[in-house]
Amino acid sequence: MFSKALGEHHMLQKFGCAVAVMLVGSIALAETVRGVVSEVKDDSITLTVRVKGEKRGEKKTFKIGKKVKVSKMKGKDDAEDSTLSALKEAVEKAGKGRRGGVRASVEVKDGTATEIKYGTGGRGKRKKKSDI
Repeated sequence: MFSKALGEHHMLQKFGCAVAVMLVGSIALAETVRGVVSEVKDDSITLTVRVKGEKRGEKKTFKIGKKVKVSKMKGKDDAEDSTLSALKEAVEKAGKGRRGGVRASVEVKDGTATEIKYGTGGRGKRKKKSDI
């Protein structure tokens, strides 16, 4: 009787560990990549990701998922729903500038973009010295 209870306890421990490993593994598969979007196509997005301290960034291309969620950041914590075509327009418009693209944060799972949050990265209108 005692050995049967001990065996069940051991089996529950193994099951608990297996569930924990699966949860941690599924969380680790998704990553957030931040960079400057330089190109948006119907099926892919290209970002220039820069490591702190380096002058040149590395270009990374990801597939765009069928149910990708696109949001335009309006402030630090405020966003509005957007579309891929609006992101393409923003990239084309910003491509002429100094940065050459639009800042974005892309949620990537298995090499596919599942969520894209982009913004102009500007600080808004600055006050004139005479207004201060």
